[in-house]
Amino acid sequence: MQKPMPVAVTNIAGNITHQPAYMTIVLNDHKYSTARKKTPFILKALNEGAAAHGRLTITPSRLSLADERGQVFQTLAPTSATITDVQLGLYRSIVRQLGNGVRMKARYTLAATLMTPSASYQLLNTDLAVIAPLIAWIKDYQLHLTDPLQLATSDLDWLNLTTAQFEALTKGTKYFTWQQTIGAHW
Repeated sequence: MQKPMPVAVTNIAGNITHQPAYMTIVLNDHKYSTARKKTPFILKALNEGAAAHGRLTITPSRLSLADERGQVFQTLAPTSATITDVQLGLYRSIVRQLGNGVRMKARYTLAATLMTPSASYQLLNTDLAVIAPLIAWIKDYQLHLTDPLQLATSDLDWLNLTTAQFEALTKGTKYFTWQQTIGAHW
């Protein structure tokens, strides 16, 4: 059975502290995202890329969080006094595929929460290629990492993650359950 996961689909700036939001991550001048500038109706029907995406841009001197319109709503210094913890996890959900009959596939999503003394920013990103560079950045800046799945020490090929690998990685954790993202706006 799938567990509903409310996701901010509008007003990311106002909702990201209490609802996760899909965010493109720009790190080392590389964009990690599966977001589309415009999502065709058929892909929305398949639940593929239908949610609005904000942007997290990481530079040597700051992190900038921008909403779905590209407006920066928060900047953070990349220090342990400002970012007290980075929590990482992986979720999976089912998405439909094009083709005859009912065809489904698993979609894996990185969940990253940036904890600060005043707020927590909950980010989702479906481009798993971001995992290794994000962990390297966390280590380079000596930020505290909460990593219950041990993503930092895993040698998995994130772009070719299989169901068996995901289940072995998440067994006994809250991430094991299938998720169904649903739009939520407050």
